[in-house]
Amino acid sequence: MPGKRWWGPGQWAAFLEYKEQPIKPSTLAALEALEAGSEDSLSAHAYSALLLDDPLLALRLLREANKRLPRRLARDITTPLGVVLALGTQLFKEQIRSSPLVDEDNGGFLAAEGRDARGARIALAWGGLRHDLDPGELAMAVLLANAGEIELWAFTPELPAQALEELHSGRAPRSDQAQRQACGFAFMDLTLLLIDNWGLPPLIRQLIRGDENLRARLARLAVNTARHLGNGATDPALPDDMREAVKLTGATLDVVVGVLPGLSAEDKAGLLNATLQSLPDAAPGGP
Repeated sequence: MPGKRWWGPGQWAAFLEYKEQPIKPSTLAALEALEAGSEDSLSAHAYSALLLDDPLLALRLLREANKRLPRRLARDITTPLGVVLALGTQLFKEQIRSSPLVDEDNGGFLAAEGRDARGARIALAWGGLRHDLDPGELAMAVLLANAGEIELWAFTPELPAQALEELHSGRAPRSDQAQRQACGFAFMDLTLLLIDNWGLPPLIRQLIRGDENLRARLARLAVNTARHLGNGATDPALPDDMREAVKLTGATLDVVVGVLPGLSAEDKAGLLNATLQSLPDAAPGGP
């Protein structure tokens, strides 16, 4: 990477804009497992669930679906289900089968994608609690919220690895600061530039950028919660996340915690208790 060492986000965006998006080998395996059953009974929902586990597949197909959108239609495609319906299941499957596969040894890539996939499912669940107009839009935004970082892991993994080392060393207390110290820019800046270059729907950019409307706040919270859960269910930031989720969804604390994906009943109980203990009026030694 010597010649690119001092690139800024604009140069990286130009470099990455036309790269073909790789998908996880597990996505191809999941498609084959899905079709091993009764293919005739599969719904578009079943296929769209594959996108929720693979952010770069979601990116690849979201771009493809919107390119094929008839100009007479005023509404962009912004959801996983909309992508499948726009492409049709045959083209959807062809796109998966023709995609390059990421190296399974690229642990940073798989971890970053796994984090955003979890965030998308959190957004879907919490969006449903607040009866969002379309929780699938929140899920898609969260899937792509760290697209810049995932692209770097896919094509120049040494760069995000340097930022990760800066964070873990303690020289930077936050991910964005570690990225600036190690790479000269925050990966979110790259994400937003790529979204513009790729011509993604404006709504997706709005939700990712994170303005102060309720939907964008909920998407941002899902991203943060997924990152914190990556440190384990006892991460000290999670009680704050849960209290914010209660405010944004209007649901009770036990419901907000109960719908979190991928947590055992024991972990959910521990998180619920930790959140109750953190409330200002909690009695010492008890909820």
